[in-house]
Amino acid sequence: MNKQGSRSRLSPGLVSITFRKLTPREIIDLVVGAGLRGIEWGGDIHVPHGDTARAADVGRLTREAGLTVAAYGSYYKVGRSEAAGLSFARVPASAVALGAPLIRVWAGDRGPADTDASAREAITADARRIAVMAQGAGLPIAFEFHGGSLTETAESAAQLVRDVGLPNVSTLWQTPVGMDDAGCVASLAQALP
Repeated sequence: MNKQGSRSRLSPGLVSITFRKLTPREIIDLVVGAGLRGIEWGGDIHVPHGDTARAADVGRLTREAGLTVAAYGSYYKVGRSEAAGLSFARVPASAVALGAPLIRVWAGDRGPADTDASAREAITADARRIAVMAQGAGLPIAFEFHGGSLTETAESAAQLVRDVGLPNVSTLWQTPVGMDDAGCVASLAQALP
């Protein structure tokens, strides 16, 4: 159930970076042909950060095909990307122009066992900063649930969301590679709150 008390529906879709070499139009055609319903557009290839005209065009094409924009996959690595030259300031405008309901970000670039307290605090502080920026655009951010980041485990992901402490911050969840069914159920149960 979501925060409003209604059941969420699963909606099959695709992350555009699955087909990095294809154009947005080609991806839309594949998604329609496969009977899927939505696309998370990647900010690293298909909808570049700051190119709001392209974002608006891709969003329009998506909706005209009867699909939804599921999210904007920014590929922003919290605590790392600013220093590498990717300013988050361009990300919310692209997400808004695209018509995305949320911005997906990465929780750093190292797992919890390889992240000391100082680095974890830097990631938490940057997450707060970008969450405020996203909130100004009316958007939530969600952490990619993935190995090699602070969301490598459900426990670490949940702790990061609590540490950031803002209402527009959450985590996504996906099956951890190699985890058995019982472990997946336990991991998801831990991430849900």
